[in-house]
Amino acid sequence: MTSDAPDLVSHARSSRVVVIGGGMAGLIAALECARVGMAVTVLESGDRFGGLVQAAELDGRLVDTAADGFRSAPGALADLIDELDLRGKVVPARDQDTWVAGAFGVAPLPRASILGIPANPFDDRTRRIVGWAGAWRAYVDRLRPPLTIGKTRSLGALVRARMGSRVADRMVAPLSHGIHGLSPELVDVDRAARGLNAALTRTGSLSGGVAQQLPDDSAADGDRPTRATLRGGMATLVDALVAHLTDLDVDLRLGATATALDSEGQGWAVTSTSGGESSRLPASAVIVATDEAAARRLLAAHVSGLDGAVLSPDDVDVATLLLDEPDLDRSPRGHAVYVVPGSAPAIAVVHASATWPHAAGDPHVVRVTLPASDATDAAVIAEATRAASEMLGVTIAGPRAAHRRRAPRALPGSALAPERDELEARLRAGANLGVVGAWIGGNGLARVVEDAKTEAERVRSELLWGPRAEDAPR
Repeated sequence: MTSDAPDLVSHARSSRVVVIGGGMAGLIAALECARVGMAVTVLESGDRFGGLVQAAELDGRLVDTAADGFRSAPGALADLIDELDLRGKVVPARDQDTWVAGAFGVAPLPRASILGIPANPFDDRTRRIVGWAGAWRAYVDRLRPPLTIGKTRSLGALVRARMGSRVADRMVAPLSHGIHGLSPELVDVDRAARGLNAALTRTGSLSGGVAQQLPDDSAADGDRPTRATLRGGMATLVDALVAHLTDLDVDLRLGATATALDSEGQGWAVTSTSGGESSRLPASAVIVATDEAAARRLLAAHVSGLDGAVLSPDDVDVATLLLDEPDLDRSPRGHAVYVVPGSAPAIAVVHASATWPHAAGDPHVVRVTLPASDATDAAVIAEATRAASEMLGVTIAGPRAAHRRRAPRALPGSALAPERDELEARLRAGANLGVVGAWIGGNGLARVVEDAKTEAERVRSELLWGPRAEDAPR
């Protein structure tokens, strides 16, 4: 093994990797290749790195405009934070309720719940949302025979069968639709709530399974995973990562759009345009880290099956509002309000200042998600302001400052999406070719980082050692 080391080092240094896309997935892929000495070039078509991890200046304050936190748990993201020496900037989220809105009004979900499924059908909060009729229907779950329990993969189908449509439509659907743009019918129970089906089988009811899965202190703390952010905003993570890549001599290019990907000998050639000029980069390996549409276009000539239906949910408009509203200090409605699909123009209203540390007297930050439209920024911000007033229960005359951006959505890893699973297998079997990003690996910052790290390690290993036996052509 020792005698092979100089050859591996030499091979790594002679390898060139081109990463197409400078969002978080692309930057992580670049890091994994650069850390072993490979020459890496990142092509980002926009004017900044980080993808959805971006901030905007509102009235002199730098405010996160999309991703504003992450799940705090062991894994690749936690390791990255330590590697970038950002652990001291990690700030935990404040414990806040999640609310839902619909024809019943605006109400908090019961704390003893998982994915919106209540452990107690007669909890006051549950009854406020589904009414007595819905509560009694949900209670039937406890009386039904457990003959077919534990065999349903669809979250929506399971909840409807066991606890009724009111629980599914008013408590579960707002979360799956508001967070992921996905119907609960298309969520895999076993992926979204590991162990719930097994607990359901043991207890004989869905609500009993939820109660068994909750921690002992669920009445006080609910089922929320620990979340955190970074002091100074999540853009701090992107800035630190870009600085680290610069130290590793990664060639980071903004305003560079990849227009073509061609096989060339044992490697690849990437054609890109920047400032009206075209260039062609040879590469030992390429990692595509773009959105779904761009990835399909670049890879269509090399991977079959890319002419199928788009996997990603529709884009959304995200309006970030900076508000001078003291009433929000006196009666905040938790960290977010998710809307029953189709019952209001908004999809979700996130009260960021209720989630993260907020000094008295400082303006509040509220983000409103709306279906994407061609309306002007002013019109979208006005609609967002009306939605925030309605969902948060305060009268908002107008924001001190506001920002509107179009944001792509991606399926979660828990989606029942066999088409994506099949496409992922094909995309990630190519020699010296990798594909990363939320659209193929699942959304959520922690998952994006973990998935990009794993895929980049595969590509890196192929360059150094050759393809694994399971990846070899058959």
